[in-house]
Amino acid sequence: MTAEERARAVAVLEKEFGPQWQTIVQMLGTENLRRRVGKELTSFIAYPDRGDGGSNAWRGNCSPKVVEAVARYVLETKKYYGKDVSNFTLIDPMSGSGTSEGVANKLGIRSVLYDLNPNPACGRGGWNALRDEIDESGDLIFWHPPYHDIVRYSGNMWGNPHPDDLSRCANYKEFIEKMNFVMKKLFMALRKDGRLAVLVGDIRSQGEFHSIQDDMMKIGEFESFIVKGQFNCVSDTKRYAKPFIPIVTEYLLVFHKQDVFMIPFSKTLSGSFDARCKDDESLTWHHLVRMTMESMGGEAKLSDLYDALESHPKAQKNPHYRDRIRATIYEHKGQYVPRGDGVHALSYQVA
Repeated sequence: MTAEERARAVAVLEKEFGPQWQTIVQMLGTENLRRRVGKELTSFIAYPDRGDGGSNAWRGNCSPKVVEAVARYVLETKKYYGKDVSNFTLIDPMSGSGTSEGVANKLGIRSVLYDLNPNPACGRGGWNALRDEIDESGDLIFWHPPYHDIVRYSGNMWGNPHPDDLSRCANYKEFIEKMNFVMKKLFMALRKDGRLAVLVGDIRSQGEFHSIQDDMMKIGEFESFIVKGQFNCVSDTKRYAKPFIPIVTEYLLVFHKQDVFMIPFSKTLSGSFDARCKDDESLTWHHLVRMTMESMGGEAKLSDLYDALESHPKAQKNPHYRDRIRATIYEHKGQYVPRGDGVHALSYQVA
């Protein structure tokens, strides 16, 4: 579509549908992903029209359609396998503006809402996810935790700063540790065959990118990973000069409790190793030489490369490591440019 065609289409749609034209286009544009093989819930969800329930003025609120979609799925699954749903219970441990209660009322199911806020829109206030007992048990627990400190709730959205507010953790590591603890508590509160649905997003904080869904604990049977498109964000109207990739998605992770006592789990293992002093199967001589030259500014004498790599485990295992360095440079002529007098340079500018 050309810029002229796009402008003409926008004008026609705006004239026909007014301010709602963009929402209509977004809904139509994502419909083929949102609905497949007769299913209303797929691995991609998007709700440009937020729907009614809770408050869109509450920072970090989620569309009631998200809660409704996963609640309908759990209900339909239980009915399909002949399970009793007469006492089906939805628990929301961080209820915010009360979105989950409206969904439960619409579906005719029981809901239990908790929140750290002492005066929440609905449900039990002053409930501390880190310290308090979950009095109820649920068939579905829908949890939409804060995304670290992107929106600070206590002392901002309500009351005074609270030391156990997950949005006020001192750092991201502390946030993930506390989040994982709450994850375990919530999973323990599930009834057999229950589901824990956790809605999280990626964040950038103090120049670092963090993917909460990747760093958080996985518990029970990992049943589904659902990508959710984001619309109507506070930052949508801003413009930035610095290049970066905007975050326009969230993730709904669904965990199934199949066994009463046996609880499988997994955690992301992270760390680092120094390629200057540690060998690895993935580290070839070519990239070891290339990275060493990068560390030297992109140009080096062979004698300097010999000295720099003499103590490396690869060199320690190869008594002819100097021959190997020269052969590596010869075998990858496209990466190394001879400058004369035993000096070589990389074929690109080092950042």
